[in-house]
Amino acid sequence: MFDCVSGITTAAESMHRTIAGSSTAWLNGISNFGPLKEIRSPTAYPVVRLASDMLNKGVTRSLAHIHNHSDLRSLDNSEIRWLAVLNGICGDHLEKRGSVLAIPMEFTRPPDTPHLESTEKPVASPHIVVMVHGLCLSEQCWQGDENPGIAEQLKRELGMAPVYLRYNTGRRISTNGKELSRLLDDLLAGWPVPVESLSLVGYSMGGLVIRSACWYADSEQRSWLKSLKRALFLGAPNHGSPVEKAGHLVDMAMRSVKYVEPLSFGRKRSAGIKDLRHGNLLDDDWDRPGGEKPSLDTRRDVPLLPSVDYYFVAASIGRHDRDPMGHIFGDLLVRVGSALGTRPNGPGDLKVKEENCRVFQEKTHFDLVNDDRVVEQVIEWFRALNRFSHDRHTGAVTQSDTY
Repeated sequence: MFDCVSGITTAAESMHRTIAGSSTAWLNGISNFGPLKEIRSPTAYPVVRLASDMLNKGVTRSLAHIHNHSDLRSLDNSEIRWLAVLNGICGDHLEKRGSVLAIPMEFTRPPDTPHLESTEKPVASPHIVVMVHGLCLSEQCWQGDENPGIAEQLKRELGMAPVYLRYNTGRRISTNGKELSRLLDDLLAGWPVPVESLSLVGYSMGGLVIRSACWYADSEQRSWLKSLKRALFLGAPNHGSPVEKAGHLVDMAMRSVKYVEPLSFGRKRSAGIKDLRHGNLLDDDWDRPGGEKPSLDTRRDVPLLPSVDYYFVAASIGRHDRDPMGHIFGDLLVRVGSALGTRPNGPGDLKVKEENCRVFQEKTHFDLVNDDRVVEQVIEWFRALNRFSHDRHTGAVTQSDTY
């Protein structure tokens, strides 16, 4: 909050100086004139910044007792929701400042149960499914208002053990991907029963974090990758989001006009949001010797792992697959082609099997997590893969629904 006050004060001061400098340029010959100095360099702004900084330091000292983030685990659902939004908008800044409000990455229990303690694990099924939420969200997004969500249905119908990830969505996707890769090693190593399969489900940005984690795990030869059987992506912007691209263009336009440039707060949006412009997955996508080129898609190609079964779900506001509204706006945040990882005759096409893709018409991005038809499709895919895997290893035909 105090950083916002300081930033707004600086922006107002900058605009004031720009306008005052232009409108009083004809008075340059009397630069020692006291009122002119005050007009061009008003003293009120430094006073506001000083007061804000002093309050900031005082509040920071008063919160020092929760520096280990332990008190974040006692927040109620509403507080977690608002904290997740704050982290999505400026989580990288919070982490850089060492703020206690920066969410640490950790595995949690479902929203209606206590968090996992260091010595405590969820239901001891040998089949784990890790749920990774999207931008400005928390593990709460997986819980349906009336019907059980995807994770709960996977537990009820296929006997899987859901584990929910909570993380700071304002950080770089590659940073979160690397940390998730490390945490998955620890999770599987400490699981109370031998792990037979690991599945990953990512919603929106969460899908990119999963792809990033898989790439780093493969390059670092992480042991958890041997247990990974499937990955499911719900509305993941594999080739970026048009909303962030539009936001970037607006920001650049504002910066080009000197009188409104101080108000271009878009540059302050989090690194995680900026990564959604093209769908950055790796450090190399943004940390380049010549600096980041935000207007260009210079991502490194990150193919899917051949040992893993991938599934992609997209939504479209169109009434059918030829509806121009669906082609133009997709699900309002992500276009269908980006969500399915397709880019015909272009770089980065993920070459996903057609039978492993599904588009839900007359739905928005926000419907993908708990829509009944989406849940049914996910269960169908997971159950079919279970039977195929069982037959492939035993040669037997089974009707078991447990996986």
